[in-house]
Amino acid sequence: MLLITGADQFMGYAITSHMAQFEHLRPSLRVLCQNKNRCHGFLKAGIDVRVVDYNHPNQLSLALRGVDHIILAIGNEPNRVENAKHICTVAAHSGVTNIVCVSHIGAVSRVHASLQEFNTIEEQVIDSNCQYTILRLDFVQQYLHLWSNYAEKNRTLILPLTAVTEICPVDITDVCLAIESLLLDCKRLLRTSLDDKHDGQVYSLTGPESISGKSMVELLIHATGYQKFKYFHGRPMDLNYYLSGLSKDVWFDARLKGEMSQIYHDRFDKVGYNNKAYCIPTEKQIQTYLDYFDWVQQSAGSVCVAHTTMLTQLPCKSVQTFFEQNANSFKPRV
Repeated sequence: MLLITGADQFMGYAITSHMAQFEHLRPSLRVLCQNKNRCHGFLKAGIDVRVVDYNHPNQLSLALRGVDHIILAIGNEPNRVENAKHICTVAAHSGVTNIVCVSHIGAVSRVHASLQEFNTIEEQVIDSNCQYTILRLDFVQQYLHLWSNYAEKNRTLILPLTAVTEICPVDITDVCLAIESLLLDCKRLLRTSLDDKHDGQVYSLTGPESISGKSMVELLIHATGYQKFKYFHGRPMDLNYYLSGLSKDVWFDARLKGEMSQIYHDRFDKVGYNNKAYCIPTEKQIQTYLDYFDWVQQSAGSVCVAHTTMLTQLPCKSVQTFFEQNANSFKPRV
């Protein structure tokens, strides 16, 4: 049995959707959530959905019964450290074989509180005494869906980075393929345990290239055909103001409602999770973005490495491909 945490948040939703493509695996999938409304599509597909209180050890014990593998998809809830700790504690006493922890590349920061939380969770995974693999994700390309509303209205891409500061965004489908390679064998069946070469390893999942905000705008111009896009080096408070205000934007709300309908009726016969903004960003989520950008600006910590391709044995998807596939979401309104 494979258990995926946070199925009602974007990362857990994407990973579950990816695994659900393999119909024969669905009876072996169990997901945890706090908002069942976002998991009705999984229920319809025959996946075991458990609504849990992470602070309730008996609920977690029941949810982990018979589980061999856990994908700990660290979410954006305010108490994510405590939630992860409870999962790791119960896993250590429930016969769980291994944990794949989906973490953040900024976990190495020593000055950003939201990024340090990922390091704390990683330590909890290590201390669980289960086999483990830690995947540290760079900025996920699909997070840019949250920026599409700003681009539509202002013909501008806003980031709190200088125009030449580079990051290495990774596509969510490549993240899911990396997880698939760790947990499924060549016949797409669940492995009994992690391959020894992955046990105890920490991998950094990045995209195939380093790219600046200015270069992103050039790709956006090429993808949309709109020649007047600009790059705006905004202040952290500017980005915070925009992302926090998405909850009041009627156009973005309409997009989310349309996505929720698609999610509910998803048959998981094709990849659909990579074109979703999914939900309004939480305060924790916004702070994590801001801390990530500040960490990159101060440390140049976003560096391309080959771990993604090494795990998937496939070329990584580029930011150019992302913008080409999602051009309509970024085109200015007329």
